[in-house]
Amino acid sequence: MEKGVKILAILMALFIVPLLLFFLIQGNLEFTGYGIGVSFLVLLVFWLNEKYKFPQILLWLFSIMIVLHFLGGIVYIGGTRLYDLMLINLIGEPYFILKFDQAFHTFCYFIVAIIAYYILRKHAKKSTRYRLMIFAVLIALGVSLLTEMLEFVMVIVADAAEAVGGYYNTALDLVSNLIGAVLGAIYVRTFIDKR
Repeated sequence: MEKGVKILAILMALFIVPLLLFFLIQGNLEFTGYGIGVSFLVLLVFWLNEKYKFPQILLWLFSIMIVLHFLGGIVYIGGTRLYDLMLINLIGEPYFILKFDQAFHTFCYFIVAIIAYYILRKHAKKSTRYRLMIFAVLIALGVSLLTEMLEFVMVIVADAAEAVGGYYNTALDLVSNLIGAVLGAIYVRTFIDKR
């Protein structure tokens, strides 16, 4: 493992492990569940990096994504949870666009699509680059669905319906995820993978 990647992996462990312990001590089942899910995701990405050698900037952006995920649920600004913070009031009730949550989901799946693209690219022929974009988006959407299913499990197990939001929140998450995934695939194809 490269030195920079090793340092980043250690920083992620130093961030996630104490948070998991804090959530457990507080009895916060919702974020304990998310923390366990995110831990597996972090381990998976760093394990995949051993084979696919992602650019370090991508690993840093992925790590920022993980930090923002936790901060979104535990940081409050003026009594409003960061995930619920309205960034720009484009559309009001019942959609509440554009909140931090929607911007975060767009950023998150932008990163996931780029990671998927790098993995797929290693196994593809040059003539299939545009197909890679489609498959990267589809993989990102698959991860997106798993994330929303984890949120649903937390609603059932941790009684987190209020924290997670309702139908509109889930639908807007999925739309934001799609936008991010498409932008990620376009970004890699346009600016990184010009071959």
